[in-house]
Amino acid sequence: MRNIIKSTDKLPSIFNIDRYSDVDKLSAFDWYFLIQSRFLLSNDLLENGLSSFIPNSGLSEDEEDEATYQIIKTHFENPLSLNLGINYTKHNGENIVIDISTSDHYSFMKENLPVSELYENELSMQLFVKYAKSKPKDWNDEKPYRPVADVIDSVMDINVCLTDYPITINPFYPDDVIIKELQKLLIKIREKIGCDKKNKVISQRDLLNWASYKLLPYFDLKILELYEGVKITNAVICSILYPKGEYGEDNLRKSVEPIRKKILNQISFDGSDEISEISIFDALAYLAYGEFNKSGKFFDQ
Repeated sequence: MRNIIKSTDKLPSIFNIDRYSDVDKLSAFDWYFLIQSRFLLSNDLLENGLSSFIPNSGLSEDEEDEATYQIIKTHFENPLSLNLGINYTKHNGENIVIDISTSDHYSFMKENLPVSELYENELSMQLFVKYAKSKPKDWNDEKPYRPVADVIDSVMDINVCLTDYPITINPFYPDDVIIKELQKLLIKIREKIGCDKKNKVISQRDLLNWASYKLLPYFDLKILELYEGVKITNAVICSILYPKGEYGEDNLRKSVEPIRKKILNQISFDGSDEISEISIFDALAYLAYGEFNKSGKFFDQ
């Protein structure tokens, strides 16, 4: 049974709420990587160990424990860093680099945009070939012209829902005709894949709400629970995050925890199987893309 922390003085000293200042000034780009690192810590490192980050590393159990501790310590020492990784020295003197999350790329902002050109890498043909169980069903039938998404779905061993649905547009038609036909096609596609058309994107107001909720330190307290094997009561969490009584346990349970759970349950950054809504990561990427467009900055495709 996990030890229950019922007072702030029992909280592990590794956590310091003062390290989360100016969160309301973070950009969508910042939020993307800060949420990503917490996703990876919660769902990968503390659930499955270091194998996802350094396969075939040959780390002993003691070495993996040491490296994991260094990663957790590094994260809590600078919880607003967009990069998380360590240089670890194995017991035999060998040095290895363990990167959990890095912000040195910008291509994520052009993945799964609402509208974009279709690039060959987005067809994921290697994945297609890997999981293909046979030739597409009815390959030799008299109706060879089928939607690409249907062909892919027919040969996959796993249930895949395409977050980027391949369509074509003839740019020579007038705008009003293209828009009208696209709207009609969207209805059919959404019905086919079970997508909720009421999905909402993330706005700057949402980011300010997350900052107000102290979502990042709350996330980290939950990571601390996993790592330390303890349970921190909501009363203690509220006293740490909202010392002036800005929010209470009811808000924590009904508003803040559902955001954290939604992030963790979305499985991947680019969508997953059996999805019916846009992921928080995709929505953050779109918001960050808009920020960069307004700033006039450029980034590699």
